[in-house]
Amino acid sequence: MANLNLVQRHNSLFNRIEKATVENISELFYDVKDFYAECKDVDRISVKRIVDKYVEKFNQMLSDNAIAYEKKNEKLNKAKNERYDFSGEKDDTGAVQTMIFQLMGSLPKVNNKANAYVIDTAINNAIKSGVVGCKAVLALIQYPVYADMVNERQKAKALDCSKSDAQKAFERLMEKTQAEYGKQCVALYHQGARLRRLNKRVDSFMMSVREDEANAANVTRPSFWGSDDVAGVMRMHG
Repeated sequence: MANLNLVQRHNSLFNRIEKATVENISELFYDVKDFYAECKDVDRISVKRIVDKYVEKFNQMLSDNAIAYEKKNEKLNKAKNERYDFSGEKDDTGAVQTMIFQLMGSLPKVNNKANAYVIDTAINNAIKSGVVGCKAVLALIQYPVYADMVNERQKAKALDCSKSDAQKAFERLMEKTQAEYGKQCVALYHQGARLRRLNKRVDSFMMSVREDEANAANVTRPSFWGSDDVAGVMRMHG
């Protein structure tokens, strides 16, 4: 771009700013900064137009990112709080209660090496029996005397097999949804972090621009008297 005249550079930057993305807004910042430094004393109005255009575009990106992250995070939290609706499930409370009593009747009162095989077999058979048996095993854990009779592997198996196909499908969907929303939130967060880091440089640059404008506004222009001090000339001719 070094060989382009000011108008061409202005138009090229203007078009690039309009089409800018988060991925190239940082690179574009340095081109705008160079344009300002090299051309501010040639055509301050055109240069100011480019600077203002860039800042407007950049601020819009910051705002859009913050809004997008907030909305996506709301969706993520909503997905995390979604709970399966058991109202459509068959009520098996009575069957589970019966199975709990059956388990208690088949299990010894003491968990020791001598009883390990009997305990393990009873728990495994209950789990293999299906949803009702798994729910009974999970309920059995709530009783202190039986709590240590169910090992961690059996707990995990009972928990998984206590769910209906519909509940499993729902949980898989929620897990996939949360993972996707989480991934999008991370991407938006990192995108916002890049923009916020750039924002510090943009703010610093704009401070220098405002200082330049203030200094330019305070420069006394020569008068038609041929002197910078118009008041002094007037006093001379008073």
